[in-house]
Amino acid sequence: MYLGYLNYVMVLCLISGVLILLSDTKAYKHAELNKEQKVSKFLGWSSIAMGIALMVGSWLWQYIFW
Repeated sequence: MYLGYLNYVMVLCLISGVLILLSDTKAYKHAELNKEQKVSKFLGWSSIAMGIALMVGSWLWQYIFW
């Protein structure tokens, strides 16, 4: 089974995670909104982790299990 859109999802997860970490966390830190800053850090890092997990899973599916 091949999912043609999986590469786009991986890239979007990585890019959105980086953008959240670069823009939102700095804006919340500047506005001294600590709770929102922590949530945006969590969402950014979890998005990056999901993108990396999808890459590893796709590689495993392609080369190991298929």
